[in-house]
Amino acid sequence: MCNRFFYLCILIFTSIFLASPVSAMMSVEEEREMRDKLLHMVESQVPLIKDPEIVGYVSGIGQKVLDQVDGKFFDYEFFVIQDDGLNAFAMPGGLVFVHTGLLEVIDTENELLCVLAHETGHVQGRHIARRMERMQRINIATAAIAIAGLFLGQGQVGSAVFATSGALNASIVLKYSREDEEEADRRACQWVCKAGYDPRGLVTVLKKMQKYRWLGTSAIPSYLSTHPVDSERITYLEDLWDRKRCVEKSPEDQFRLRKIQVKTRVLTHDPMVTIKYYKQELSATPDDIFLLYGLAQSFLAAREYDEALKTFDNLVSSAPERPGFKVDQGRAYFAAGKYQKAISIIGPYSKRHPGDSTARFFLARSYLEQGKPAEALPILKTLKQSWPDPASIYLQLGRCFAVLEKQGEAHYYFYLHYKAIGNQRSAQYHKNKAMELLPPDSKLYNDIKCDKNQKNPYEKTGDKEEVPQNSEDR
Repeated sequence: MCNRFFYLCILIFTSIFLASPVSAMMSVEEEREMRDKLLHMVESQVPLIKDPEIVGYVSGIGQKVLDQVDGKFFDYEFFVIQDDGLNAFAMPGGLVFVHTGLLEVIDTENELLCVLAHETGHVQGRHIARRMERMQRINIATAAIAIAGLFLGQGQVGSAVFATSGALNASIVLKYSREDEEEADRRACQWVCKAGYDPRGLVTVLKKMQKYRWLGTSAIPSYLSTHPVDSERITYLEDLWDRKRCVEKSPEDQFRLRKIQVKTRVLTHDPMVTIKYYKQELSATPDDIFLLYGLAQSFLAAREYDEALKTFDNLVSSAPERPGFKVDQGRAYFAAGKYQKAISIIGPYSKRHPGDSTARFFLARSYLEQGKPAEALPILKTLKQSWPDPASIYLQLGRCFAVLEKQGEAHYYFYLHYKAIGNQRSAQYHKNKAMELLPPDSKLYNDIKCDKNQKNPYEKTGDKEEVPQNSEDR
């Protein structure tokens, strides 16, 4: 995946921090500053899953851990990387990533929660910052490059990351020690118990990873390269459990996990292959609603809308006890351009389930496509703080205000949208237009004027001035 854009990132990032040698432990503020740049590195090199249901599921499980953490150093964010590897990792500043390969092989919500708790333990223990403290001659730029290379792997990031032996050596030094792992395990065990789950879930995940490693499959777990595990560590984890037995009090939603796994499989594989697979499986087990759901999602991914709509209709009528399938049915009608039908399905569901943000998002999108921005606007505003993909919310808010002929507000949200996706040229254009059109005494004007983070070191070059498009979340 190496490309010229990433080489440009390296050069810009190095020029910013070249004169900043790491001679003491990196401060929390320095970690926060590094966080944004590391996120841009990840986003430029690996595909991130943007589906709100999948990302929302992982974020929700992660929040169950964070609710137990006292004195959080950072505002944590959870991301899902499209990759078959059994992997999860956390970067400085509270960025936590899970690979789709890991999501597909876990058997319980508990296992995912334990992995996220362990990663949070590394962040709260500030293990990367502490290991950087020992590298007296390395500058922050090289350290950041090494961090990206360590977690993404040489094959993902490309040889640019390892252009110098210093970056390669740093990546080796930065690997977690046994002491780091044990501290993260202790923290995780405490939080998992407080959340009402079973901390032995981390042991079962590690054993799965060891199994895959010996099988030599394409999903060899890179997790084991950064999180060393051996029989002694397994014993240590089991001893932790024996010393402090936890009371399990949080019921697991196995249905939701299975649904997320089916959707993840469809989104990460060739839809024509999954269509064939689910058809074959259904011929043997016609009453399995997850197989029917997988077939419906596969038709939708292949843009075979007629077949998708028929299959989703069949699914909803076959599982009336699972009203959540109506959201998927409504999304399918939205993707097929049948917006009024989508509203008729999602609207009543959303009234009965106001906490379902995915339903509200696509209800708002359907209203907007129907030429009803006044109905869409209040829904989008309520989602602005919690939606896992802020750029998409900003885009739709901008479109709403444009249709309502409130051009200053429209340019303000288009600015936020392009800033969020790293398109500096278009962001600057919309910022200038917003400041021309917004009243100087308005809150939005002051917000945009005081935005000190508007400059983006990963500016895309050669961009033409962009007009916001109707980017369908299909």
